[in-house]
Order: sequence, then C-alpha cells, then structure tokens
Amino acid sequence: MMLKKVSLHGPDHPNFRLDDYPLYNLNRTSATYIEAMTDSLKQYNMDQPSWRVLMLLGDKNPSTVGDLSRRSVTKFSTITRILIRMENDGLIDRKPFPDDNRVIEVFITNKGKDISQELKVLASKIYQKAFDGISDQDAINFTNILIKMRENLSD
Repeated sequence: MMLKKVSLHGPDHPNFRLDDYPLYNLNRTSATYIEAMTDSLKQYNMDQPSWRVLMLLGDKNPSTVGDLSRRSVTKFSTITRILIRMENDGLIDRKPFPDDNRVIEVFITNKGKDISQELKVLASKIYQKAFDGISDQDAINFTNILIKMRENLSD
C-alpha cells in the first residue's frame, strides 16, 4: 500500500485540507462500510440496526435494552422500535428482568442465532475486502488508535 503524504493540521490551520483530516476520513470510511453492509444485508431482508443487535447479542446474550442502546450508539426509543420489529420477526425475545420489571432483558432466539451465523459469513467477506493489503499489525494499531481516540473524547 502506497502511503499518501498528508498534512495533519486542525481545521483552524491555514493549510488545513479536508481530504487529509483523519476524522473526515473516519466518517467517510464508516459510511462506506455501512453502505456495503446495507446492500449485502438486503438479500436476507435484514437491515443494519438489526444486524448490529444480533452481533451485540452474539457477544453478550442476554443484554438489557439499555446495554444494547449504549453499545450500538442508538437512542433508547429507537432501539426499542428495532427490538419490537425483531421480536415480531422471531429473532429475539424480550423479558422483564426478574428482580426489576423496569429492566428488559433481550435474548437471541434460535432463529436469530441461525441468521446471525449466515450473516457473519457475509460480514467476513466485507471485512476481508476492507482490510485487503493491510497488515495484521496495522489493523491492530488502527483499532488501538480508535479506542484511544474514543477514550480521549469521552473524558
């Protein structure tokens, strides 16, 4: 991969170039990834938010609605609508937490697990395409940089 010479100036610098701005490129890359996933998910009658919920539940099943909202970076009211649709499709079940009826736990169903396995194959193809020509070490460094940036912005 040929590295492009970029100028790392903040937006207030006279030599600032938007095409060199890391956060602009991060946003464009994220949008490109979401578009690729959205197009691929259509063949399964699945949308990006539902796919995200299935992945989160694959990581931690059950999860509370609040956890899913936080981890998916989705408003609580929006995630609730997504979960209602997914429950109607038989992908998840929602149940009140035994010790606190105000807390709702979300469980992935067998149907949700089956679809999730198929979608992981699809997502792996997009992942491989995205990281083609990028070393494992660069991918690790990139992930660590993103985590550090998120921590910096959360302070």
